[in-house]
Amino acid sequence: MTTADDSATMTALIAECAKLRHENVRLQHDVTKLSDELAALLKRFFGRSSERLDPAQLALFADAVAAAEASPPEPAPAPPRKRRARGHGRPQFPEHLPREVIELDVAEADRTCSCCGEAMVCIGEDVTERGHIVPARMLVKRYLRKKYACKAGHGVAMPELPSTLVDKGKYEPSVYAYLAVAKYGDHIPLHRLEGISKRHGFKIPKSTMWDLLVQLDEIVAQPILAQMRCELLDGRYLQADETPVTVRIEDGKGTRTGYVWTYRWHERVLFDFTMTRQRDGPKLFLGTWDGTLQIDGYTGYDDVARTNGIARAGCWSHARRKVLEAAERGDKDVVVLLRLIGRLFVIERALRGRRDRMSLEDGAFVALRAEVRTRRSQHVLAAIRAEVARLRALRSTLPKSARGKALTYLDNQWDALTAAVDDAVLDIHNNDAERALRHVVTGRKNWMFFGSKKGGDVGARPSAPCVTSSPVARTGCFLDPRRAATSARDSSHSSPPPRHSTSTPRPTSSTSSRV
Repeated sequence: MTTADDSATMTALIAECAKLRHENVRLQHDVTKLSDELAALLKRFFGRSSERLDPAQLALFADAVAAAEASPPEPAPAPPRKRRARGHGRPQFPEHLPREVIELDVAEADRTCSCCGEAMVCIGEDVTERGHIVPARMLVKRYLRKKYACKAGHGVAMPELPSTLVDKGKYEPSVYAYLAVAKYGDHIPLHRLEGISKRHGFKIPKSTMWDLLVQLDEIVAQPILAQMRCELLDGRYLQADETPVTVRIEDGKGTRTGYVWTYRWHERVLFDFTMTRQRDGPKLFLGTWDGTLQIDGYTGYDDVARTNGIARAGCWSHARRKVLEAAERGDKDVVVLLRLIGRLFVIERALRGRRDRMSLEDGAFVALRAEVRTRRSQHVLAAIRAEVARLRALRSTLPKSARGKALTYLDNQWDALTAAVDDAVLDIHNNDAERALRHVVTGRKNWMFFGSKKGGDVGARPSAPCVTSSPVARTGCFLDPRRAATSARDSSHSSPPPRHSTSTPRPTSSTSSRV
């Protein structure tokens, strides 16, 4: 073999080696990507939903954390507020519950002492309370109206019927309220409500229930929620999020995915339904609003933000969630970054604790938060930025890995994520909007799908008062049926025309932000 042949062979081997090396790198990237996707699926089906990381896990990397936090020391956060010890024993029934007093007395023959034969005297009484539930029942109100006629035949006088939601309707407003709360507050499908009514001795077909809910939506929900939307857009700060729902196609050719959007300001919440996730949903709802919108990294809001000049605020919970996914898949290098992000939440938690202890008004709390964020949170953000740059420079950081995706999210959303430092009115997260959507997600597990687009429109609207009227902020849904019935009657029959600004549900508190 000649020297030329040897040189050609060597060149071919070098090229083949380079090709194999490139293929190996590609396969390693694919393996990492598939491993991350598999871990995400396993966590989705079998993992816990909490985003809290066990402190013991962070302790395994104490040396790395200490080295990364060797920056100028910061004042320690305020000590956690001690919780009051819970009392022992059986809790008492609330005082507002009605009481039925049942007096129990000793028989007359037993009021004589068996030892001396003397008559006993009453020295007091013991009080015992037991809960009693009266099941739902249908009560038929029969109105008997007296008629009076003029003997001379000039006319007849008769009292007017009490107003109801629909003229000549068969049901009182309480029935509309009961169905709305059961369907959209307690998430009971209509076919189950039909079965419940049968069990209690009366029957309302589910088709009739649907007609009643449509009437309630047209007469009451739409005008009141239009007023709620005006009040919501009067503010300069909104949180928004969306979740998918299954919608049955009306011609019976299967299903498709629709979306329920939530818009929140303080405890006031509104839902909107669209058949797609496109930009038209936020654009139609927000109109010309131009305040600050806090969302995750979804780009569907970009068009309306550019058109209206809306300022964007980011969500540190979404950023933390992506870093946490990488840590849970065994990536030790991101633990320092996770610890630094957690410090932002510690600062916010301490601020809210001080607000509660000092009973600060909104203005005072915003001023306090601005001062603390400038003094402390800015240093933490600088450390996070430096840590992101350090992780970016590591050769082990692959763009499609969980770590690479988390770092890309932080880089792309950095301006939005740091907006809360410049504007203390903003929260550092979008958790409260996500919590509002839990109401829809809980219902989705029960009724499974919307029967049509109209079903989605009708279903999204009554959910808003259920969430806004929650007596315990952000923890459950509640709507008093009696108050809803009164509101329904007054909104549809009033003179002068109803003032919907007084009919909108009022939040329980004006200050939120729970981590």
